[in-house]
Amino acid sequence: MARACKFWVKKYYAPQVSKSIIKAGIVLIILANLIFAARFMAIELGYYEHQWVQNLIIYPGGISLGALCISFAAVLTIDVVTFMMKALKKPSLSEFSIGPGENPPLSTDPESGRRRFLKTAGLAAVSAPFGITIGTAAATAHDYKIIRKDLFFDNLPAGLDGLKIAQVSDIHSGIYMTQHQIHEIFEITNSLHPNLVTITGDFVDTSRNELPALYNTVRNLKSDYGTYGCLGNHDHYASGPVVSSAMEQRGVKMLVNSNDSLRINGENLTLLGVDDFGSGKHNRARIDHALNNIDQDTFKVLLSHRPELFDVAHQQGVDLTLSGHTHGGQIGMDILGVPIYPIRLIYNYSNGLYQQGDKKLYVNVGVGMVGIPIRMVKPEISLLTLRQS
Repeated sequence: MARACKFWVKKYYAPQVSKSIIKAGIVLIILANLIFAARFMAIELGYYEHQWVQNLIIYPGGISLGALCISFAAVLTIDVVTFMMKALKKPSLSEFSIGPGENPPLSTDPESGRRRFLKTAGLAAVSAPFGITIGTAAATAHDYKIIRKDLFFDNLPAGLDGLKIAQVSDIHSGIYMTQHQIHEIFEITNSLHPNLVTITGDFVDTSRNELPALYNTVRNLKSDYGTYGCLGNHDHYASGPVVSSAMEQRGVKMLVNSNDSLRINGENLTLLGVDDFGSGKHNRARIDHALNNIDQDTFKVLLSHRPELFDVAHQQGVDLTLSGHTHGGQIGMDILGVPIYPIRLIYNYSNGLYQQGDKKLYVNVGVGMVGIPIRMVKPEISLLTLRQS
């Protein structure tokens, strides 16, 4: 990428100007790398919770990485445009012949227009990613959206009609999610007055050192029938058993290939939870274990971090599956009412509500961020109300 940028600057700017631009670019890249390296030191030393570290190191480091990734795509786009414009037929000299009484054209260089266009377009393409990443990080990263949905079921027992389930997913406690921010999320969740709270995986980002922020706050969650959770893939990066044990100590009932029954208004509700549904040896989900020793006639709600398990769950008679994992891609938007979410090219179940027969899946886009602090898809806290059809 650096070589492509250097070539582009030399081609479309005067020598002295191009030298200054290249020098400034090198300084910025070195500074970005130093800040990005400092992020890892802050993580290992446990300083990422401090606001000044967030403002001076954590977010700038992540934003620089995101901007470089987008800049790479932008430079490739400019290269494609350059190639296409070069492929255009050049005008012949006859097109510029001067007749009697006519003024000569201002320029007979067919390259001049292309050069001005590429110079301007390239400058915009290289600078825009920084504005995009900074803007989106500031505007949407912690602008929590409350999603309220009524879910209708033919087989819902009368005593469960109106039951409100709050779902929080993908907290990713860590460099982009501090204790103060987690406390805010849980306060918003409490304000919804749920009967039941669920957390569908990825409590932490990558390390068990990120647990204290959650450990100190998760007990604040309030509901009539408690808080339930399942493990996600990032929890296993830190240590799944450690995460599960810490949450259990603070009152979260962790469902790891297991189930629990609740008696609500004279009716039974069965909650099931599976471990992370990865691929190959990383597939820890055992839905058959979670279904052991349950009354098949009860209404069943499954917590599965990854939504792909829905294909199996609905065939096993699970009425409602709650998932996360996708983050909605973190990048996506609605343009003139048309949803544009690149994540839908990867996942069959990317965000929102899905249905197979009379069985339903809800995919929560999460509240946290992973990788880089770019979030155009607003973080979500959902309140799902069960209704009789």
